[in-house]
Amino acid sequence: VFHCVIKWVKHDLDQRKNVLPQLMEHVRLPLLRPDILDNVVEEPLLNNCPKCRDYVFEAMRFHLKKSVQQFTMPKTISCKPRQFGGSQKVILMFNQSDTFPKCYTEWYDPVKNLRENAPGINDCRRSAGLGIIRNKFVFSVGGKSKSVFMLDVSLKSPSWVQMVNMLVSRDWLGVGVLGDFIYAVGGRDGYRNTVDSVEVFDVNIQKWKMVSSMSIERSSVGVGVLNNHLIR
Repeated sequence: VFHCVIKWVKHDLDQRKNVLPQLMEHVRLPLLRPDILDNVVEEPLLNNCPKCRDYVFEAMRFHLKKSVQQFTMPKTISCKPRQFGGSQKVILMFNQSDTFPKCYTEWYDPVKNLRENAPGINDCRRSAGLGIIRNKFVFSVGGKSKSVFMLDVSLKSPSWVQMVNMLVSRDWLGVGVLGDFIYAVGGRDGYRNTVDSVEVFDVNIQKWKMVSSMSIERSSVGVGVLNNHLIR
């Protein structure tokens, strides 16, 4: 798309250079690979246009933030991938295995009626809790440990990434999501004791902290979200 815009403008530069900023507004520069973005930075047409330079700087800041913190992303149209037809929604199935990976997963696309292998986790997730943030970050929380794994399903080749551990080891816990916060509720700790504690993970700073405990201990607890409140 970027090369098409540049080529079109250069074809009749005197008549078309003034509309370059309006065209570049719809080019998703932040989503280009860094090596391609390096070539974009060198394009004279962009360097001579203040508004276009702003778009280039936005793309560079995007990649800088992404390398440090992948959740704190700008929400402008240029930073959001296009959606190509279909529902784009799939069912992610978790399956326990006696071999590696210990937890293998599968996608099921209900529109295409297609089922295929998805990335596996080399860790038992049998009693873990699951949550989804922004319709693309899938979190697997706990399961006889403090471990947390995340899968970004928007990537071309997604894989599970280990995140910051919880403060308490939990299995058979409940998980609820409010905005960019994941709540780990109750469950059983590393000593097999049912607990009443609750902790929350802020994805923007990637830290867990304890919040108010429940009135009683609970494991195998269901957690729902209604009107911006957690219900258990």
